[in-house]
Amino acid sequence: MIKSILFIGAFFFSFYSLSQLITSQSQTKSKISFDTSTYIYFDTDIISSFRSLAPNEAHLNTPLGTRSDESPLVCSSFTLGISIPLNPFLKVNSGLSFIQNGEAYNWSSSINDSTYSYNTKYSYIGLPISLSTAYGKKLKLHISAGIIPGIYSSYRQQIDWTDADGSEYDEEIKIQNDLNFFNLAAQGSLGLAYYFKAFAVRISFVYRQQFNNTYKEFEDYIHKSNGMGGRLTLTYFL
Repeated sequence: MIKSILFIGAFFFSFYSLSQLITSQSQTKSKISFDTSTYIYFDTDIISSFRSLAPNEAHLNTPLGTRSDESPLVCSSFTLGISIPLNPFLKVNSGLSFIQNGEAYNWSSSINDSTYSYNTKYSYIGLPISLSTAYGKKLKLHISAGIIPGIYSSYRQQIDWTDADGSEYDEEIKIQNDLNFFNLAAQGSLGLAYYFKAFAVRISFVYRQQFNNTYKEFEDYIHKSNGMGGRLTLTYFL
């Protein structure tokens, strides 16, 4: 995972450097600078969400069973916020987020038509707080890091299965009483933003990691959601 993040970071930096070199001829009147503008922004995240899962040894130390075979699930999140300069180099960003984490499970029999699968999504309303900096000409390298305190919003598990004869069934579960009300995660992003006269467009790689347990203190497992993926940001200058 660390190698992947370093590779993506090196890719962004190389692309940024090449872009600045190519456009330098046509942007001689534009100076390299930090972004000091105030703007509102809208983030759309498409994340491959995965989780760490371990028995709660302080409780019953329950084995993971088939949950050890769960796989990542693609989830979307959205943020509306404002970015305000702190000094000539740094900006503080905050807003309101709708955040989704999740995981998936798929099983199929090797002897008949039996299958069993589910997608589980945990939704939160978050208040992201981060520091960021952006440096360049019209094309700027953008880096940010911060935390996301959130409160539990909803739970949804979609289950689909077939029996040995291939008959299909499904069930949706929306009530789960063992979830922690509060969620705290760290978030970082690295991307490139192109600045127009009144707005900017940014594409970023984003990584998110949860600090606390998704479940309550005396439940069977220690569950923490993580995710990485892409982000599209639209900003409007104030």
